[in-house]
Amino acid sequence: MMELVVAILTPLRMKFIQFFIWKPFINSTFEPQRHQNELLLKILNKNHKTVYGIEHNFSEIGNYEDYIKAVPVNSYDDLKDYIHKQDSENVPYLTEESPVFYVLTSGTTGRSKKIPILKSSISHYRQSQQLLAFAMYLGIPSAYKGKILAMVSPSHEGLLDTGSPYGSMSGLIYQSMPRTLRTKYVVPLHVFEMANYDEKYLAIAESALKEKNISMIATANPTSLLKLDRVINDNADKLIESIRSTDAERADELQVLLAVDGSLSFAKIWPELKAITVWTGGSCGISILSLREKLPVDTRIVEVGYMSSEFRGGVTLDVLDNRQVPTFHQNFFEFVEKDAWEDGDAEFLKLDQISPGTQYYIFVTTQTGLYRYDINDLIEVTGRFNNTPTIQFVQKGRGVTNITGEKLYEAQLLSAIHETREQQKVSFDFFIMIAYPERYEYCLYIEHTPFDTSGIETQLRKSNMEFEDKQKSGRLKPLRTVFIESGTGDLYKKYCLQQGQREGQYKLMHLQYDKDCNFDFLSCER
Repeated sequence: MMELVVAILTPLRMKFIQFFIWKPFINSTFEPQRHQNELLLKILNKNHKTVYGIEHNFSEIGNYEDYIKAVPVNSYDDLKDYIHKQDSENVPYLTEESPVFYVLTSGTTGRSKKIPILKSSISHYRQSQQLLAFAMYLGIPSAYKGKILAMVSPSHEGLLDTGSPYGSMSGLIYQSMPRTLRTKYVVPLHVFEMANYDEKYLAIAESALKEKNISMIATANPTSLLKLDRVINDNADKLIESIRSTDAERADELQVLLAVDGSLSFAKIWPELKAITVWTGGSCGISILSLREKLPVDTRIVEVGYMSSEFRGGVTLDVLDNRQVPTFHQNFFEFVEKDAWEDGDAEFLKLDQISPGTQYYIFVTTQTGLYRYDINDLIEVTGRFNNTPTIQFVQKGRGVTNITGEKLYEAQLLSAIHETREQQKVSFDFFIMIAYPERYEYCLYIEHTPFDTSGIETQLRKSNMEFEDKQKSGRLKPLRTVFIESGTGDLYKKYCLQQGQREGQYKLMHLQYDKDCNFDFLSCER
């Protein structure tokens, strides 16, 4: 009966989203900069009486030019005292509206950051989710025919010293969905709140395996799905026997699949899987290649959208071509061309001034009190949706190493790995390259049995002339490769989580300095 109710309510819900959210937003994509200008003044007017607003004369700012003269570019360190004082003193330091909870993230180096979330920002996040949901409904309607496997972080993870709650936005949205819609989700919310990492994945695996008719999977990081695949297959017999106690028919079906194929692939256990929404940009591209091999041939992989703990920066409007636009209706954006920012000659550009085919560092002013915030992200403009630039995340700005002047980018490493995988016909999920400045050396750790990796160094030399020059001159040693044991990637992820990174926001930096990565990979050498 409930499934019938959901089948009836889903089209009605989508019709509501279409008229009240989708159509107004699509219309706004014809004049994005006008909406940006109005949003900036709205943010400043709303917060002109805050401590930060008074210090930076928000009340006297009448346009963007005034704004960049009055307000400097900020890192988290520049704003953290305001954030902490607003929380501890309950005084409007950054925003007139008080935060209702916080998102904690360690960033990429383990340093703790506390990001304020307002009641209104929860509504904004939900609106972006609804835009993506309707885009999915338009482009891949069959994705809504079955059940949904969603993997999120806990909505409530604990209390700060001040008593303020902290958790994840994804979990909060999951929890606050209408009860009828939540019946489509196969994993109960309490499972994501389990503290034990291994037990949680086993519980997710069992809940997911019980349901054959999964038509959509939604999570942020594709590595979570690769991990789920390993958990299912490493514990197949145990999981099947557990399912047998409540659904003998499904257990028998899974047992046959395991006996015939020797493994349980997503393609076989969920033949009606039509869409997966995950990050596809940056370092996630490598994981997508491995994930694709495990799916039904007609399953679409959809970009979930550029996002971070600090803000949601993009929303996908065309799920067939993965075209996403910046969330210009919720955040004010500035951009600086990559080379200009790195050379210290920054010219800030607005949304209507950026060009397709160019990479930019992105700076954002959010409604949660992050003013001209430097998140150290590189994006590329890929085209236009009406008059709005479409974007794709490229990499973290920190994904750049420089031992002797070569300025090696993570994107160059990812491209070299991709080319070598294709040439050598090898498949591996985990790899990381560490720069050792004191040794003038890069070491590439790969979770695989040994194979010829000379092509990786060749590709790096082709894509980076300074890398080639420094090697030729002897200032940079040849690339060293170490093959590591299966499961090392999981051990490294657990290590990062123990250091304070949240699972929902875990992003593997494939290129790092040794000072930023204290994990002992050599102890895992084959």
